[in-house]
Amino acid sequence: MTLIVLGFVPVTAGTTGLLKVLILANSVAVTFLGMSVEGLLAHVVSDDERGRASGWLQAGNLGGSGIGGGVALFLSQRVGPQVAVLVVALSLLACSLALLTVHEPPVERHPSILRSLRGVIADVFDTLLQSRTGLLAMILCFLPAGAGAAGALFAAMADRWQTSADAVALYTGVLGGLVAAVGCMAGGWLSDRMDRKTAYALTGFFLGVVAVGMSLGPRSELGYAVFTLAYQFGSGLAYGAFTGFVLEAIGRGAVATKYNALASLSNIPIYYMTRVDGWASERWSAGVMLLVDAASEVGGALLFLFIAWLLLGRRRTPQAAAS
Repeated sequence: MTLIVLGFVPVTAGTTGLLKVLILANSVAVTFLGMSVEGLLAHVVSDDERGRASGWLQAGNLGGSGIGGGVALFLSQRVGPQVAVLVVALSLLACSLALLTVHEPPVERHPSILRSLRGVIADVFDTLLQSRTGLLAMILCFLPAGAGAAGALFAAMADRWQTSADAVALYTGVLGGLVAAVGCMAGGWLSDRMDRKTAYALTGFFLGVVAVGMSLGPRSELGYAVFTLAYQFGSGLAYGAFTGFVLEAIGRGAVATKYNALASLSNIPIYYMTRVDGWASERWSAGVMLLVDAASEVGGALLFLFIAWLLLGRRRTPQAAAS
């Protein structure tokens, strides 16, 4: 509804206040929607399919942004913004029809908001601070493995690979979104078929190899296309594997709160590695920046595996030892 109204409000100095209110309402709705979907994913999807479902979730996040934005821009330039927002809004509304086929198990209803809040706080504390797996998931959010920070600088360094602005828009826009979406699904699929900690570490190694290849590879548009798309595929791998591991670690209680707390923390390495990569590019060159990014990805993956071994690897139950 907010998208439809936004499409019919003229962008002028007099409508700035109304536009801000509509954008804020839309952002609140998107956040609430995301938390609802994550809660459904944790309670409806079986454990052995959680990675695959996580891949689809992140494919919608990454691929949907690029594809949806590209479609909206294409339509607005040809048939006007009103038609564009109507098409996009009705498409989003149609997605809700899938809920008719989802059987949601009954959940415990707390008698008061205060009691519910106390339960959420206790669940978050127990999972993220007292559980070793939960603690490992929280530590992961501060490590640079899987951050994919170099992707934010691809547009700025395109001239060094002799790539035009139109080509950059293609490789980092709609096409990049599609490739990232495929990577998300591949990352979720991978995390269902092996240890999810190892799966996430492998995404860091993959991004490191791609960054080294781009640094040492040909400085041409073809090289730019191949390596930027491969890097975005690797970022998708990391998103899918991250979600699969985190959902395994946090269990089924207060899922939306715990997942979004960890997802918010996971922006920290993206922020500081973007700053570090930008500094390396300005201080030396884009090629050195890519090597710095590769070192952070591989080093972060190795550190994650080492911490996982310290927290979880030395615990052996009699059943595990016997098997």
